[in-house]
Amino acid sequence: MKKNILLFGLAFAGGFTYQRYYPYIKAFINDKSQKNDDHSFKSMLEEGNYTQPKVIDIMHSSPDKHFLHNFIAQHNEALNVFKIYYPDKLEQKIYSDNLESEDKIHLHFVFNAADHLQGHSSIVHGGLLATLIDNAFGQLSYLASGQIPTATANLNINYRKPVKTNQDYMITAEIEKIEGRKVFLKATIYDQNKTICTEATGMFLTVNWGGQMWKNALDKIKEKTKIDEKLIKLDHQKKE
Repeated sequence: MKKNILLFGLAFAGGFTYQRYYPYIKAFINDKSQKNDDHSFKSMLEEGNYTQPKVIDIMHSSPDKHFLHNFIAQHNEALNVFKIYYPDKLEQKIYSDNLESEDKIHLHFVFNAADHLQGHSSIVHGGLLATLIDNAFGQLSYLASGQIPTATANLNINYRKPVKTNQDYMITAEIEKIEGRKVFLKATIYDQNKTICTEATGMFLTVNWGGQMWKNALDKIKEKTKIDEKLIKLDHQKKE
């Protein structure tokens, strides 16, 4: 009887651990066969030395509850493409806690919305565009404020041209200035011909709550980086 209880307990613990941490492990696997790996802006971003940060992959795969990640990014019929790009040097500085205030902090979102996200026929719902921009601003303000959590205080959006479903678009977001707790940002959505479709500005405030998903994801990456460094050191010692 005791043996059965013990086996049941081990099976339950194993199942819970797998369900909880497999998404984080999966995010480290570089699967080149993903259907949404190619898009119209890929060559331009690669030539500009932009990279897809692992911290974002982990957050999108995370079991932690977040509207954008759980109900849109992970939904098979929501986004045909959803890729986030940081300058390569910026990503390395984030993981090493070496991000300086003078670093030019910006990012690019590439997305292609499926028909499930339309408002009018074949037109992406404006609320989704606002969500993507707001999320980009949140990431940037978090990094620019020294990885202190921030919250939306103001968001202004001008919709210039319709954004179509099943077409590639790119959001370029950047920091304008920082004044105390206030982080000012701007963003533009471009189509494949570099036509401006949407423009936005926002102000975010640093807060003393939230930010746990970012912290969890960054801790996972730093932990894995330390393990990798130890393995490399052991390998070198063996060769000597």
